Amino acid sequence: MTEASVFVCVQPDGEVRPDTVGTPMPEVEVSISPEGEVLFRSPGVFLGYYKNPQATAETLADGWVHSGDAGYIDAHGHLTIIDRARDVSRVANAHHSLFAPRYLENKLKFSPFIKEAVVHGQERPFVGALINIDLEAVGNWAERRGLAYTSYTDLAARPEVYDLMQGEITRVNASLADDPHMAGAQIRHFLILHKELDPDDGKLTRTRKVRRHFVAEKYADLVEALYGTDDRVTVETQVVFEDGRSGTFKADLLIRDVSAASGPVRQGEGHHPS
Repeated sequence: MTEASVFVCVQPDGEVRPDTVGTPMPEVEVSISPEGEVLFRSPGVFLGYYKNPQATAETLADGWVHSGDAGYIDAHGHLTIIDRARDVSRVANAHHSLFAPRYLENKLKFSPFIKEAVVHGQERPFVGALINIDLEAVGNWAERRGLAYTSYTDLAARPEVYDLMQGEITRVNASLADDPHMAGAQIRHFLILHKELDPDDGKLTRTRKVRRHFVAEKYADLVEALYGTDDRVTVETQVVFEDGRSGTFKADLLIRDVSAASGPVRQGEGHHPS
């Protein structure tokens, strides 16, 4: 951060970990607030913002710089950044685990078969996900297996594609299970959306960032269905097909359960080391 003058953390020789930003530099102290925000202080901390004492007071309190990022320090002393602090909350389960939507969505989108993902879990009993498949990648996968389809909507509804997505989410859950801070935020229910999220309908920005709150409002019935007892939800909407035609789409979207991977979650865990 500019407010640090130079570095806060670096990857030490022989201890490079791709999922962290490293350990604090000499004379740099890093702490995690009770809310999970990363704080730091050092001799290189800035004196203040130019002609903006209010912003200075908000960012630099009691000698600590409030980074605005959420994270934790792992057992090896490495700092992991998971999301912006304002977006991080908790899952309302027995472990009260961190819920960092962008962190989880990015893990899902590391899959070549997942183009977009929107996760929900704030004050919910578990994390649920709405998935957009990548039409080109999943289409190629389907063709290699002799699976015929006519459109994104048709392909997304195939049980074989649900099996594919379940495998990808299971791998994400396995990686979360290895992290005691995130193991309770594993994805337990998902459905595949019947149409792609698109900037033209307001669900994505022009730089293809998900407008999470807009999606939650637009698909409120689907989100609630993730936390219900039924294994499918009926959707009816206007869609534009690949050949340019438009029409009304009505179908039952499947809701799949995903098993949680075993990991080091401990009862009552929720606070982070300072």
